[in-house]
Amino acid sequence: MAKISVKKETCPKCGATTVENIVRIARGEPIKVYVRCTKCGAFVARYRVSRYTSDKPYESLLQIVRTAYPDGRFATKELEAFSDEVNREFNETIQLVEKLPDTRKLEEIIGESEL
Repeated sequence: MAKISVKKETCPKCGATTVENIVRIARGEPIKVYVRCTKCGAFVARYRVSRYTSDKPYESLLQIVRTAYPDGRFATKELEAFSDEVNREFNETIQLVEKLPDTRKLEEIIGESEL
């Protein structure tokens, strides 16, 4: 299993962990998520999204596979497996961030993961 690092996003100005995501969608451009501190309003980070999954992973994946799978039963199994994986990984991540949060800057963690 690969090394997993987890960290709560923190504001570089005030140190708060309460942030909001502002999603920018423009035709022909990657989806961008701007993260803003809800306490002081400072810019925290920007991410590019390659694929989006909401709290309804079944619906998110359905958008992707709608035309890819002519066999409905196979698509249903794939969708259920995807949903189960998203929920399992979310719960695992929450447990890890509460027990073993990484204290390094996100840039360091991401840089290490790309090696």
